[in-house]
Amino acid sequence: MTKQSDALSKYLEGKNEATIPLFLRFREAAMQTGAAVEERVSPSMVAWKGKRNFATAYIKGKYLECSIDLLEQIEHKHLKAAFHTTKKVVTHRFTLEPDEKIDADLVKWLKQAYQTVGGGTR
Repeated sequence: MTKQSDALSKYLEGKNEATIPLFLRFREAAMQTGAAVEERVSPSMVAWKGKRNFATAYIKGKYLECSIDLLEQIEHKHLKAAFHTTKKVVTHRFTLEPDEKIDADLVKWLKQAYQTVGGGTR
């Protein structure tokens, strides 16, 4: 598992204890997409980027809210919304509950997002 920064530990303080493990699994999948992945922690969310952000996540109550930027629109049981953020890039927003999994599709799309959008595609 990737070491947590002080900023990430501070971000997780006070968050729903049941949702933190799910957040950390999403984080680990995002961090393992490539050697040059950077993690940016803000007070409201965490983002992962190469040259450009390709994924974000935050804990809202008991839910994990996450997004993955892709060059195509996809369907998934946890997909809440999909919208173009540029002419090429489609942001996909997912909502997961603590007992749900970061499944193989989400991991695959994180890797795809890093390789395409994370490389700087706008």
